[in-house]
Amino acid sequence: MHDVAIVGLGPAGRALASHCVDRGLDVLAVDPRPDAVWRPTYGVWEDELSHLPTAVVRHRVAQPELRSRGRHRLDRAYVVLDNAELQRTLPLEGATVERARLTDVEMTGLRGRARVVVDARGARPAGHVPDDPAAAQTAYGVVVPSEVAVPALDGAEALLMDWRTDWSPHPSPGGVPTFLYAIPLGPQEVLLEETCLAAAPGMPVAQLRDRLQHRLRARGVATDALDEPRSREVVRIPMRGRDAPAPEGTVALGVAGRGGHPVTGYSVASSLARARTLAAQLAAGERPHQVDVAGPADVVRELGLRALLRLDTDGTLELFEAFGRLGPHRQRAFMSRTSGAPELLGAMWQMFSAMPGHGRVELVRATFGAPWEGLRLGR
Repeated sequence: MHDVAIVGLGPAGRALASHCVDRGLDVLAVDPRPDAVWRPTYGVWEDELSHLPTAVVRHRVAQPELRSRGRHRLDRAYVVLDNAELQRTLPLEGATVERARLTDVEMTGLRGRARVVVDARGARPAGHVPDDPAAAQTAYGVVVPSEVAVPALDGAEALLMDWRTDWSPHPSPGGVPTFLYAIPLGPQEVLLEETCLAAAPGMPVAQLRDRLQHRLRARGVATDALDEPRSREVVRIPMRGRDAPAPEGTVALGVAGRGGHPVTGYSVASSLARARTLAAQLAAGERPHQVDVAGPADVVRELGLRALLRLDTDGTLELFEAFGRLGPHRQRAFMSRTSGAPELLGAMWQMFSAMPGHGRVELVRATFGAPWEGLRLGR
């Protein structure tokens, strides 16, 4: 009988397995490809990785920029993780590792082999769901040589969010807005990614690809680099995580549960931190029924997601222009998955106050306008 069985060895599951072994627990880890290096590009705020060695950082950006109506340098370092090094920092030696892809029924069956069963299989354990109606962040990106990306960066070291509308040939486009995420992956290459922050259903990848190509060509990026990039990346992040109860008798961790930040989509840093906390609880003999318990701040974040799903392009530009004008403390409160309700409300109120009148009207309409869909916090 194992102390804990962990199914899924992405960042959340692997971190939990490694920390549990460190604490002397008997661990069973299950994943269809336990030795595979993670493929997504993980970007996080540097100050959220204080418990990890600097070797896990692939590239550091001292001052990423946000572009909307104006230009805003963010006074907060942003880093891209070295996935292979992060996995080496979270070794599985000492755990029993099995190669398998488990269904929900098989997950429940693991209760006969372990005292605690943790579901860390991600938001869509059965794979991508065609025509998924859930609110999702989607993105399409290309990796190009650094010299090719110079026109796209437009003088910035990195662009965390570039909301300018040169993805469209029209001077004042409507429809669902998208932004350019342009992040160096090292001294030699840059990821250029067109991102839909939130839409329900998620924006199709083909539409994102078309927008990215139009934006980059409008800025003078070489056409052949877009047609034959070094690599491509596709992102699909359900903003509410799995949006379903964990299999009977199991505990959901990371995006297998409620997910990451429902406004930004960020999840890696919070998942790594919660894995450490959960390992300590299990080592102390505790058996939590839920890892990520909803609180008052989550009601506020859900309202933020509701607004993003309904804001038009102009309203979104005004919202993030107001975000860019916040002080560093308020920006952290808005972006963090662990901010309390007072901090978050303070940041959001300051953003609202800084918006012009028409932007405020649009934000109120998007947040509270009919039809009322209700808040979804139960998992």
